[in-house]
This record gives sequence, structure tokens and C-alpha cells, in this order.
Amino acid sequence: MAENNERLLMFTFWGAYLKEDYIKVGLDVTETLMKHFGMVRRLYDAYDNYDINFNNIDTIDAIRKEVLGKGERYCLFKVNFYNPIVTEEIYVNRLIVNRPYLFLEEYDGLKFYQTEDEVINAQRTQALLKVFTDVAGHPSLDELWMLDFDWNGFMGKPAYLYRPDPLYERVEDPLDIYETKDEVTRLVEEFEAHVPRDWVIDYLQDRLGAESVQEMGDGKIRVLFFDRELTKSKVNTEEFLRTFERHVDEYLLQKGIRLYKG
Repeated sequence: MAENNERLLMFTFWGAYLKEDYIKVGLDVTETLMKHFGMVRRLYDAYDNYDINFNNIDTIDAIRKEVLGKGERYCLFKVNFYNPIVTEEIYVNRLIVNRPYLFLEEYDGLKFYQTEDEVINAQRTQALLKVFTDVAGHPSLDELWMLDFDWNGFMGKPAYLYRPDPLYERVEDPLDIYETKDEVTRLVEEFEAHVPRDWVIDYLQDRLGAESVQEMGDGKIRVLFFDRELTKSKVNTEEFLRTFERHVDEYLLQKGIRLYKG
């Protein structure tokens, strides 16, 4: 990815929890992105077969027919969009759908979110946030993150903010991700059974501000670790999550509960 200075705008390690077929969910996400970005400019199969011409596809039905009709050929598929928030040049975003993960990448190192105009940066951030929220609202997505290096936003079940390193190092490895499924499921169930939702929301709002934490549908919350502009971080998210993990452990130890036993 470094060759083209690409970054991930959003991503999820769904192999550790996804219950529906990943191809179906990936097609649903494609449909959501089409509502924001317009037609699919290019559809690729697992083999990146450039000899097959699938350009400028304007209906999700055509994409579903192609992907579902070819079976294993689309075990991994990619769709390209031109993001309309940028008008000065063609701005390409690509959705990658695979068994262990889904991500939306962009090709210019976030330069379109870091212009000299703070108003434009904020507007483009808000546009991305709408896309992020719509994608994350899919009932099969239990977690979705913004930005691959900074992790500047999260939407999903609060339990996925509790990320013990030994487990999530394996969750984030495509070779191990399916082996962790039972562990992740157990951890989420234990978290939800013993950590009150209100405690989590109060904790996050106290440290990030009430405007940065919103309750969403389907038991999910949206947490923003940035302030107005996508690349203006409020906190170091990795450090914040480690501190959150420690405080959750301390809270539960008072009840005689040890959440993660790995």
C-alpha cells in the first residue's frame, strides 16, 4: 500500500465475529457506498482480471448478479468509486471485501482531509462521518474503525473497545483470525454481562466530551477521537484504549471478576 501512499478510511476485522456470509455483507456495504459515492467505476474479482470489462456499474443488482453468479471467483472482490466530495480532481476510493476483513482505502495519503482550509477539512470530515455511520449501521458489523494508523473513530458494540493485546494481535492477523472467534465471542458476552453500558458511556464522555460519544441503534455507540477535522486527534487512541482496558479491569476486580484470562 505504501507505493501509492494509500490509507484506510475505515476498516473492520470481521472474521472474528461476523455471523452472516461475508460476501452478502460486503455487497450490502457496496450498496451503502453507492448511495454516497454513486456508480461503481470498476469491479475486480479475486484474480484482478483486467481482461473482463466491468466499468461504470450504476445498479447494485448488476453487481450482485456478477459476484453471486461466479462463486469462488469473487471470494475476494474490490470495487472502485470516485468520491464526489473532491471536485478539483478524480479522487479514488476502493472497497476491499475479504473473509478476514473489510476496508475502504483512499489513494492520496489523506491530503484531501488536510487542506489549508479548516472549513473544507471539517466539511469533508462530516461527509466521511455520514458514510462511516451508514456503513457501521449494518446489523452484521459489530465494530468499525476510522483510519488505519490513528484509529480516530469507532462505531460498534462498546465491548469492542476492550482490546487485550494478546487476543487482538491474533484477531488482526488474517492467519489466526478464525481461531479467535470463540474467544472474542466469549469476551464480548462477558463484557456485556458485567460492565454496565452507562458506565462505559460516562467514562468516554468524561474524557472525550459529550459531543464525541453518541448512542446509536442496535446497541452500538459512536466514539470520535478527533476534533472537527479527521486528522486532528484529541488523544492517542492506542494509549486511550490501553487505559480504558486497565480501568475496566480495576472496576471489575472490585466485584471479584477477571474479564480476560488469556
